[in-house]
Amino acid sequence: MKKKIIALVCCRGNSRGIPNKNIKIFHNKPLLYWTYRFLRQSMIFDHLILSTDNKKIAKIGKRLGFFIPGLRPKYLARANSDQFETHKYIFKSLKITDKNHLVCVVNNNPFITALDIKKSFAIFKKQNFSKIVCDAVRIHSDYYFLKQCKISGKKLNYLFNKDFKKSRINRSNTPASYVNIFNIRWGLPSFLKSYAVFKSKLINEGNYFIMLPKKRNFDLDDEEDWYIGENIFKKLISDKNFIT
Repeated sequence: MKKKIIALVCCRGNSRGIPNKNIKIFHNKPLLYWTYRFLRQSMIFDHLILSTDNKKIAKIGKRLGFFIPGLRPKYLARANSDQFETHKYIFKSLKITDKNHLVCVVNNNPFITALDIKKSFAIFKKQNFSKIVCDAVRIHSDYYFLKQCKISGKKLNYLFNKDFKKSRINRSNTPASYVNIFNIRWGLPSFLKSYAVFKSKLINEGNYFIMLPKKRNFDLDDEEDWYIGENIFKKLISDKNFIT
């Protein structure tokens, strides 16, 4: 039996940095519209599932075309809630299992396009659906780990003193470094139902990835992000290579 391919988008109602972020108008549409649009344009998924605790988000999501499996419990929608517990809750509620399903957990991020989803799925398929596939970016040398500091009083103190002491000033001597962003997480349900399991697989097996360009590695965490992001998006959306 062919496995069903599921997209799962998780949207809390109580976003801290930007009130009502998930349905706030972004380039003339609710933010959630763009995620739905690109998921549909990918033409990969059998079901698009939206998990939320918020009636207004659920109403807009349903109108867009998401399947809403009821409102999620409030204990799964706090600022400190473990999103992987939400995955587990949805998988159990809808009987989503390794035997019958492949899953892509997708952040509500308008910079993740249909092409990103198609490229990442092609990699997932090539690995016989047995490895985690995410989105990643290269880290600029100025943000390399050994340059990280913490604030102590009114000073900055280095977190990795020994590594920084050994470092050289020339950027060309800084090794290439990358980070997973996790706007996209392809995997079997068993990979995604627990953060401990997910981390263990990443550490023990590594993960495959698509590389996001710098101009699309963008989080919308506060009003300043929103202003900059919306202006960047307005320029990108006119590019056919972006929207297909």
